[in-house]
Order: sequence, then structure tokens, then C-alpha cells
Amino acid sequence: MPENRRARAVAVGAVLAITIAAFSLDYTVRRGDTLGRIARDHDVPLSELIEVNGIENPNLIFPGQVLVIPGEEPEEPEAVHVVVRGDTLGRIAAAYGTTVVALVERNGIRDPNRIYVGQSVSIPGSTAQAPPSNGQPSAAPSARSGAYHVVQRGESLDDIAARHSGVTAEQIATANGILGGVIYTGTRLFLDGPGFVARGTAGTRTYVVVRGDRLGDIAARNGVSLQALIDLNDISNPNFIRAGQELSIPTGDVWRCPVDGARLFNDWGFPRGGGSRWHEGNDLFVSEGTPVYAPVSGDIEQKIGYLGGNQVNLHGDDGVLYIHSHLSAFGATGHVKAGEIIGYVGTTGSAQGTRPHVHFMMYIDDGQLVVNPYPTLIEHGCKS
Repeated sequence: MPENRRARAVAVGAVLAITIAAFSLDYTVRRGDTLGRIARDHDVPLSELIEVNGIENPNLIFPGQVLVIPGEEPEEPEAVHVVVRGDTLGRIAAAYGTTVVALVERNGIRDPNRIYVGQSVSIPGSTAQAPPSNGQPSAAPSARSGAYHVVQRGESLDDIAARHSGVTAEQIATANGILGGVIYTGTRLFLDGPGFVARGTAGTRTYVVVRGDRLGDIAARNGVSLQALIDLNDISNPNFIRAGQELSIPTGDVWRCPVDGARLFNDWGFPRGGGSRWHEGNDLFVSEGTPVYAPVSGDIEQKIGYLGGNQVNLHGDDGVLYIHSHLSAFGATGHVKAGEIIGYVGTTGSAQGTRPHVHFMMYIDDGQLVVNPYPTLIEHGCKS
């Protein structure tokens, strides 16, 4: 590997602001490799290699496994705008003080009238910074401007905020789901955007009617209203229930961890594909074949693709789109309840050769805005 691609990981300590140098490169394990040898060859601490890849047993790696290797500090990044709903090249050019022609040439855009939500547009002649306020269309409260910062070696959230007018460390942490101030060199951090934690959907449990039961008594014992039981169970005559009949009892909001016993860390924003793509989710590492559960109730959409492999999109009744990728097999279809098995952990798609895991993503705003799942996973106790 060329010398200028070799990594030097630097840990800058502070209780609430730690930067770990880890600009990612991908390395595919070959026969005879050991983790220690890979760490030495790339000039990175073994402990950092273990942490970044979530490795449980440092003595167990296998040929074909893909490891994230910390690398050199990237060059000073130019400004990059992520297209949001309502953007046009004209509006973006006006916001950054450039021209449509310059944007077209810099980004190789064939049709200036066709850009799409989520597309990255490089801004010529500038370094990464928030767009100036003049000319920038106002964003909805839950949207983001599209501006981001690629973390440089040794930077903290306070350092990044100081470089961008009108941005605070707290806003950056919120927009990227950062808990405890831990950031990684080479990671893409949005400069603004909503913080989001999913609360779940209404859950139920089953009660089997016994002789002598009355619907009002069942409601009182379970702390729910009689009308709630009637509506939930489509009961036409509340004075008539029979022994053996199954009733659904409301239990309040439920958010179920997608898998049990997962190992994960906040790998949101890590570079992928040589820096042309970014990790917009969290990888949940767990054994092959482990059941994947619906976090909330909702409608299942199954897909098979080159990157995601076997993928389940759950259109949650809470308005959140949940994406589960790299599954070995599919589970339930149609409308499911929280906790139903919707698939099984695997390594399909671009995860072939890696440790079994689920790539888990969350979108809000009718599926238009991706948010970091990490705060939701931590809030609901999903980290082992």
C-alpha cells in the first residue's frame, strides 16, 4: 500500500470531546493475515483497529473479511451541498456565490434541470462551510441545509463549530446523533438538522376471555378504557363476549430493538467507497441467522439489490421508514406488529466477506430525510 495512504491514529482525550483519527480505507483480509500484522503494516494501533471494526475476538479473522483501516488525513475539503427538497442549481449557485455553469462543470452534470434529493453537489473554489444566508431558501424545521464538514485530524466539535459561522457544537452533535462528544477523523458531519429519537407505535398484548368475564371488568383490570377495547377489537356488542375469545389489550408505545445482543458504535458518517459514499446508518453486528424484528408496527416492503442484498423496508405506523440491509433471508410480509420477525441477519449484497450484521437506517419526513439511528438504539437499550 502506498506510503501516503498509511494511517496514524491519534486519540485526543477529553471527557466529553474525544477525537479518534480514523479516516477509513477498506482492506480485504488475505490468507495468512493476522490482526496484529495488519495493524503494523498500516501503522495503526491494534486497539483502534479492533474498536473501529467492532471485533469481538482479535484472534479470529478470515480471508475475504473487509476491515475498516484508519488512513491519512484528507486534504482540506471543498464545500459540498446535499440537495434537499425544493433545491435547484440556480438556488444553490446563488446561496454559495457561484454560477450554474460552474456547478455543472465541477460536478459533471448532464442536465442542469435534473438534480435529486440527497445528491452531493461540490461547490468550486471554496472550502467546506455552511452556505451564506443570503439567497439560501429557508428550510423546514426538520430539514437540513445540506452543508457538512469532514472531520480533520485533531478536531473537536468546538473546533468545527468555530470554523462555521452561526453553528454551535451542540447543534452539530444533535444533527448527527453524537452522544458523549466522540467524533472520528474523516467522518462527514452535517452542520445542521434535527435530532430525532423514535418513540414507537401503540403495542398490544393478547388476553383470552374466561368464563364470567365482562368487558368493562377486563378494561378496568388492565387500566384502559372500555371504548379503547371496543375500538381495538371491533366489538359490535360490548355486552357479548365468550370464553376463549382472544382480545387485544393496548400496552402503550412500543419500540423493539431490531436484533438482540448486537455490538455497535456510532459509525454514522464514515466514508465508504473511497469517500464517494457515506455511511448513513449504523451496523449492528451479531451472529449469522439471528432474527431481525420489526422495531414498530407497519408495512413491509422486501427488496433485493446489489448494495443492500436482501433488504426489508418497514414503513412504520409512526411515520418513520426503517431499512434493514444484508439479510440472509426474509421473514413476515404485509402489515406487521412490533416484534414480529421480518428477516434474519446475513452478509448479502455489498456485505459479502464481512462479519454478519444488519445495516440499519432511519428516514423521517415521508422518507426524505435520513437521521442517525444511534440515539434511538441507545434510548431503547439496544447496545449490548
